[in-house]
Amino acid sequence: MEKNFVPNVQWMSEKYDEMNAMLFNGRLGSCGFNVFTTGKGSGGNVLGWFKITGNNIKIDRRTRKMFSENYWDREYINKDNFVDLCKPVIELNGNYRGTEHGFLSTLVHEMCHYYTYMEGWAPTQAHGREFRNIGSAVASRSNGMFTVQRIATAEQMSELELSDEMKAKREKRLANKKASVSSVVVFKKDGDVELTMTSNELVIDMIKNYYGKAGETVIVNNDSNVIEFLFSKGYRTNMRTWRYWSIKEKPWLDELKNMLFGFEDNAEDGIGEPESEEEVGPRKIFTIKTNTGTFECNADSKEQLIIAIKQRFPKMSDETVEKVINNPANYKEAASGVREERNILKEILDEFLEDEGLKNNGIEDSVEITPDMNLGIFSPLQVVNAL
Repeated sequence: MEKNFVPNVQWMSEKYDEMNAMLFNGRLGSCGFNVFTTGKGSGGNVLGWFKITGNNIKIDRRTRKMFSENYWDREYINKDNFVDLCKPVIELNGNYRGTEHGFLSTLVHEMCHYYTYMEGWAPTQAHGREFRNIGSAVASRSNGMFTVQRIATAEQMSELELSDEMKAKREKRLANKKASVSSVVVFKKDGDVELTMTSNELVIDMIKNYYGKAGETVIVNNDSNVIEFLFSKGYRTNMRTWRYWSIKEKPWLDELKNMLFGFEDNAEDGIGEPESEEEVGPRKIFTIKTNTGTFECNADSKEQLIIAIKQRFPKMSDETVEKVINNPANYKEAASGVREERNILKEILDEFLEDEGLKNNGIEDSVEITPDMNLGIFSPLQVVNAL
């Protein structure tokens, strides 16, 4: 089975019309096509995309009805105006090489996503009930030629493989990622074990500070053998904020423990009992009012406080930072020696989500579909509900 086929726009257009007639009874409207080789997903995580590229397309969160909104009115979307208003596009990843059938299967998969939106109702899940229904119908009409499901089957994936050039780039990116990331493992008194993978020094310091003062055991390690081991188990996400996986039930936990404590001389740790009140003394917490609420931080040093403020307010000038830090009015006495740093990280995450256009503020009754959304992975309603 030779894997030397690469799709192009003309092929996509011709096969789209053919598959539309054969599998969808000609119900799908016209569509735009593209083959991408750069950008998000091009490195091999995505075989194809279904996008809605029209402007000002939104979904009513209560009814799931789609509409186009401008300054004057709101036009609800239906099958007749879907193409004109939504401008649907299907894209395939041109960094793959494979069989024609392998790419055709991906094209049909994305056409199923098209079908779930074309009546003007957004599915609550990208691969939910609507997708499964049309997928079953397509599989039946094709007499088993196409198996449409959320994840490509092993047989389908065997028909496609990344180009040698992209494989080399991907390996280089992965090597850089492994070199920069650290594992942070917290062994808690209640028996739970939490794992965070991050290159963010602020996050590492906060985890060590919080759990160390609570008497938990914290092991920070960036040894290549440990990172390689965790990557092989699927833990490859470089977390920007304080999030974690619970790994206490993993069958390989004892192996990880042996590796971590075997490298203990090279690892940073936050092991220890909380300091007594006599040792800590009265503690001051930095606090200021912002447009989005109150920002508080109990950093152990001025340097840590500056890092936290810069992380929270990246546009604040050095002069302003120095001014607010030196103002005694911006400090209050802590009720205890342990501060819930998670609140700080929640504020940072909230601001990041707002900047990225992912967070709904709880007041808007609709969510917008943007041209960069891959509707084959998540429904816009899934993104909002997840938050």
